[in-house]
Amino acid sequence: MKLEERQDRIVALLKSQATVEISELSRALDVSRETVRKDLYDLERAGVLTKVRGGAVLASGRHESAYDVRRGRESDAKLAIAREAAELVQPGDTVYLDYGTSTYALAQELKAMDGITVVTNALPIVNLLVASPGITLMIPGGIVRTNENSLYGPLAERNLKALFMNIGFFGCGGVHPDSGVTNHNMFETAASRTAIEHSQNVVILADHSKFGVIAENLTADFDEIDQLITDSSASAEAIAQLRASGVAVTTAMKGNTPE
Repeated sequence: MKLEERQDRIVALLKSQATVEISELSRALDVSRETVRKDLYDLERAGVLTKVRGGAVLASGRHESAYDVRRGRESDAKLAIAREAAELVQPGDTVYLDYGTSTYALAQELKAMDGITVVTNALPIVNLLVASPGITLMIPGGIVRTNENSLYGPLAERNLKALFMNIGFFGCGGVHPDSGVTNHNMFETAASRTAIEHSQNVVILADHSKFGVIAENLTADFDEIDQLITDSSASAEAIAQLRASGVAVTTAMKGNTPE
């Protein structure tokens, strides 16, 4: 189980029962107690929980979702990637923003633009852009996934099939030379794949922590994407492997000075 998925499980358990024990988490997640302690330390720093003897409790007044916790990870890298990606959007474009925290960072860069249409099923992005006067916002709809504040399902997929986007931006759970672009939730991934089929240009946003990771569900093969944007902490070897697989990789430097 990957770090993000593991910490999401811990947050979900805390929200359901308010307190957890290290021994309980070790068994439930099938990891060592030391690994659990490191996860609890990370989540305490994020303000989600308070460590207590033998476990942790939900932080008073805090009810962050798994999405909220993830949004704080690799924030500098996501900002650099978002600024690079925003340069690809032109007035008049219809833009798809997929689920995830990297696309949320991009939405923050786009919110002041005029004359674009944004299609998204990510409710945090909807909430961010709903008051932007220069943006026409379209929501395909669907079933609400509460811990991610997202919409998915047959309705989402059917409505996406009726739309055509100039450019689509997609986050991911992993990028691997042998497996392509992957993600964790099969229902969200199904909607993502539909949006990919209806986007003229497909751009993957993947910070360095996603390289070498294989999540459970295929989002896109490399021949289905036009560009992948990552940050300057991605290893040269990993980037070379992707380019050898035919992927056009752009590296965004911190501060948004391209490599």
